[in-house]
Amino acid sequence: MMSIEDAFGKFRTRLETTDRENATASARQQRIREQLASDLEIAEDFLTGSYRRQTKTKPLRDIDIMVVLRDTNFLNRDPAAILKEVVQILEPYYPGRVVSDRRAVRVDFGVARVTDLDDEIISFDVVPAFADGDNYLIPDDILGEWISTNPRIHAELATRANKDFADQWKPLIKMIKKWNQESGSPVQPGFLLEVMALDILSGPWTGRHPYELRGFFATAADRIDEGWPDPAGLGPDVSDVLDNDPAAMAVSRRALGEAEAACTRAIKHDQAGRTGEALAEWQRLFGSLFAKS
Repeated sequence: MMSIEDAFGKFRTRLETTDRENATASARQQRIREQLASDLEIAEDFLTGSYRRQTKTKPLRDIDIMVVLRDTNFLNRDPAAILKEVVQILEPYYPGRVVSDRRAVRVDFGVARVTDLDDEIISFDVVPAFADGDNYLIPDDILGEWISTNPRIHAELATRANKDFADQWKPLIKMIKKWNQESGSPVQPGFLLEVMALDILSGPWTGRHPYELRGFFATAADRIDEGWPDPAGLGPDVSDVLDNDPAAMAVSRRALGEAEAACTRAIKHDQAGRTGEALAEWQRLFGSLFAKS
């Protein structure tokens, strides 16, 4: 039977993207660029979001690709117009599998069934954007506005946090996001967990995953309603969806509290020498990627 820390070490490895996944993501990025370039003039495109920051959990879905366009006339129109344009261009290539979301167009690759251990990419989020100095303007269909963002700053903050936390910050974020996924995504968007962790997971790394995770869930449950701004200081609050939905906020807080309770049970099992029960508790929290042996 594995020790708890050995199990977390294996869990960390299983959450890392594989060479096959990275190659597939690159190839599909290029394909989508070519498909859009038939109708839109593209200045540049790049993989971004949690995939670029190395905080994306598995299985890989909604990988962000930012497509920077040249035709700034779109900025004089409703933001929904560019999302509709992208949908219309991509729909023939992925019939019935292209939908407009708040700030992106989701392309589903038609993966019928996927397990946590499959090297599959389920979907991409295509984010149309326009250069704005060092930043980018992207559509927000809910606010009906063009909002400013800078994924480079987000990536730099994540890299700095990881360095300050003995290279354990990004792996912990993947674990926390995996919990969110396994729990039915009670915290939306998933990026909110990462933003909260920039503040909560600070200071020296203790060397113990169970205690760091319990501490995060406890603090997050207490503080989730504080209002969490864009760490780049540009766009709307990352927590705006929950801030405007008291019922959803209550669900998020309750789920985080239940996660803390699960961590506490697992820690107590381990302290009492019941390693098997502790491993089972962690697997219930994180799903099948967390191995018991």
